[in-house]
Amino acid sequence: MELDLKGLSKKDMLALKNVNKDREKVIRDGSSSPINTKFITNEIAKSLHPQVQYVKVADIVEEGIDTKTFVLVPDIDSGTKKLAYFRPGQYVSVEIKMEDGIYRRPYTISCSPKNAFDNIYTITIKRRAQGIVSNYFLDEVKIDDKFSISGPTGNFYYEPIRDAKNVIALVGGNGITPILSMAEAIMDGILDCKLTIIYGARGEKDILFHHRLDEMAKKNNLIHVVYVLSEEVSDNYHTGFITKEMFEPFLQNENSFFVCGPLAFYDYVNDLLGEYNLPNKYIRHDDLFGRIEIRGNDLYNLTVITNGNEINITCRARETILSAMEKNGIKAPSKCHVGECGFCKSKLRMGKVRTFDDGMPLAEKDFDFIHPCASFPESDVVIELPF
Repeated sequence: MELDLKGLSKKDMLALKNVNKDREKVIRDGSSSPINTKFITNEIAKSLHPQVQYVKVADIVEEGIDTKTFVLVPDIDSGTKKLAYFRPGQYVSVEIKMEDGIYRRPYTISCSPKNAFDNIYTITIKRRAQGIVSNYFLDEVKIDDKFSISGPTGNFYYEPIRDAKNVIALVGGNGITPILSMAEAIMDGILDCKLTIIYGARGEKDILFHHRLDEMAKKNNLIHVVYVLSEEVSDNYHTGFITKEMFEPFLQNENSFFVCGPLAFYDYVNDLLGEYNLPNKYIRHDDLFGRIEIRGNDLYNLTVITNGNEINITCRARETILSAMEKNGIKAPSKCHVGECGFCKSKLRMGKVRTFDDGMPLAEKDFDFIHPCASFPESDVVIELPF
């Protein structure tokens, strides 16, 4: 195809003729120093969202029945000089190497974000029946032990653009940890909201951080705490289960509910809040707690394709595909363990699985993508990991 140059003047033609000469001059006169590839925005992003952080245990605090808080600081020898800042309510994924495999579990950071400036995180862990990692922490982990964690992640935090300024936290058992972090942030002036905590526990000894919560409520009129005991009767506490009559005195024109606790607690609280017909944005759930229970002992074959290799193991109906891989020493990507983060997304090549509402886009489900951390086998299964 020929160029139509009729509309060009002599001046235009001359400029076009000199393009190569001008380009060569710019190149010749340019600086020979290396191009700057470090930008402050990228450096800030790396510091806030590290792929991995190496930590060691600086202290261990007994919090109550079968519950300990682990104080974590940077493991400088392994390359981590400072810990990333986080938002109250976020978690880190902890990686623990055991004899039979590599396990990752999410644990909420239970301190104020202000502690991150002092290079301190705390995670509070309660013993769980058949909890491989939680029991390992309580029984085996000691001061100066080292391991790796992810950067802070998760969406269970207060966002003033989205959430109402009056927050009602409905808490069951060990679900207090993200709410404690929020309360600490209010004390430090990091969060600007009013927080009412309705805290349900079996008995007085099961109330975690009892003294600290009372102390914060006494010192700051933005924090209020109500305790409800399901298995003890006392003049100092409500008895039974959380009811709407317990939080209604604290409601304002607009309210956000932050719900955190075991599965049965979620179902119960959702029924309570259903009467108010609230927009979805005003009801927040901490997704680190499992949302379904799978029963059954059927054993299925699981074929895992990773890095061009096929690994054959077995997986029981009641355990997630990710758990089976971890127990067999297969390194698989994971963070949240409830399908929230999408980090473990894999291709289901064959078989049938059962999943809960794990946030997977419908388009990706149509192309047989699954989250192994939130998928239970219902037949022999073949999956392909992202690496």
